[in-house]
Amino acid sequence: MLSLELAMEQPKESIATLEHVTRQTSAAQLTVLEGCARGARFKVSESATIGRSPDATIMLDDAEISRLHARISRTDPGAFLLEDLGSRNGTFVNGTRVNRRVLAYGDKIRVGPQTVLELQGFDPTEDYIIQRQRFESLGRLSVGIAHDLNNVLATLDAGTSYLQKLPISRILADTDVRECIADLSLAANRASELTRSIVSFARGRGTDRSCIDLSKLIGEVVRMLRHAFEHNIRIEPVTVPNVLVYGSKSELHQVLLNLCLNARDAMPDGGVLRITTSILTVPPPELGWQSNQSVSVLSVTDTGTGMDSETQSRLFELFYTTKREGAGYGLGLANVREIVTLHGGQISLQSTPGEGTCFTIHMPLLNAEQARMSATGEEPAAMTSVPPQSPASVLLVDDEPIVRRSVARRLRLAGIRVTEASDGIEALNVYGEHRHTLVVLDFDMPRLDGLDTQARLLAMDPNVRIVFATGYADSERATAVRIRGALALLEKPYDLDTLISLAKDASDGE
Repeated sequence: MLSLELAMEQPKESIATLEHVTRQTSAAQLTVLEGCARGARFKVSESATIGRSPDATIMLDDAEISRLHARISRTDPGAFLLEDLGSRNGTFVNGTRVNRRVLAYGDKIRVGPQTVLELQGFDPTEDYIIQRQRFESLGRLSVGIAHDLNNVLATLDAGTSYLQKLPISRILADTDVRECIADLSLAANRASELTRSIVSFARGRGTDRSCIDLSKLIGEVVRMLRHAFEHNIRIEPVTVPNVLVYGSKSELHQVLLNLCLNARDAMPDGGVLRITTSILTVPPPELGWQSNQSVSVLSVTDTGTGMDSETQSRLFELFYTTKREGAGYGLGLANVREIVTLHGGQISLQSTPGEGTCFTIHMPLLNAEQARMSATGEEPAAMTSVPPQSPASVLLVDDEPIVRRSVARRLRLAGIRVTEASDGIEALNVYGEHRHTLVVLDFDMPRLDGLDTQARLLAMDPNVRIVFATGYADSERATAVRIRGALALLEKPYDLDTLISLAKDASDGE
């Protein structure tokens, strides 16, 4: 049986370790002082663009800001250059309009009549602490995850054993054979859903920001929780569509998961966990936002033990915890508030001893124009399929033989010619002898990885059509291959019908 263990050691960081983290001061931070995103903070490492388009690294909801308004770039450790990108209303530093300006910490940057940002130093210890809490949360989920993965593996093992032992006289049309195959497919889909949720959460603090539907995010988290929570806790998601915010999906995932785990811990004998979304078109005055700024509302409510007033007053303090020794380090809720603040939002709670607790998060709602721009900046629409008779040939490059055999088997069944290669070097040799209509590349391979293989294939044939298929692709690598012209990036286990369609489309474009 599978054993899934995440070692959660006590925090033993020495002073020297923390000093090493803190001395990494090459990054800066932009904090919104005025405007609808007041309080939001954005890390700047090498370069960042400011604008109202989702294409901007720092997107601000202000109609007077240009789509790409200004750029800030690091020139030396601790030195940053601000450039106006031809904005219609100009960029100002400390009240003076500028086209290019070397910034100092404390400089105030105005981009539009309503929005002011301040350049500040960045403390990398915050990133470090948030990452520690992320692994703490994963450790708290590990038992439930291992149990569910074991169920999946048991289903796969029993199903394949059954098929292997069948007499050769049996056919696929037999009812029990079809049922077995359907169960195998269902188990594989459940494993895929679970691992994708874990990977999305564990990737770490997100630097890429995009349009996020909080209601869909809740759906993803609830599916993960159903694998890990005891059956005596009833999970009730109550959501409305299109509760859109701009932010980091992995960070907001972390916020929601942490609040739900705390709610579970507060209900040792079972209860109800209710997760809701809603929209406020007129924010309450106590939030301190502009009256015309619509607000998203995310609430996590439990029927657990509740908290007294003294506990509530300290709950967001770093390293404060109500858990028994070894069960938590007091990082979670401090990080939740930090992440919510970084998204320009606010978090509050109401709790009564013996009756439960409700956490409520308010964040700026993304307007319709920004949501539309974000949608147009996402993955291109899938190409229409071409007639089955289109000649298609695929060079399938993956270092895992079982993956190559399984995928190649399905492609050949669809009438596609397939050549297999175990790494990038072999792929270059094969492609040099015969040009295929589509190359399917894995990212991580021995001798020559996917990125370098793509570069060399393009040098060999600028018109080569490439699809990446990978179990893990960070945002930087994904962006790099798309800039070079990759047709698509498929996350394993991917839909083979999609790959077949891409292969036939590629051959049609010859």
